[in-house]
Amino acid sequence: MTKINKEELDWRAEDDARILAQYQEILLDKARLSRAKKAATKEVTNLSNRLQIMKKVSATKSINKKGAK
Repeated sequence: MTKINKEELDWRAEDDARILAQYQEILLDKARLSRAKKAATKEVTNLSNRLQIMKKVSATKSINKKGAK
């Protein structure tokens, strides 16, 4: 495991604090929370569509031409 120096740990703690503050702000703003939930639902749909495409790709048999690797 890589040891993280104090400066990096401090920066991460500060960044985490900012993220937690943003989280609280979003929870208190009902319109913003609603938009975030809709965006999350859209992202799930996009990822699901991408997953279906990747499943088709992984099931496709390759055509091995002579000399191709």
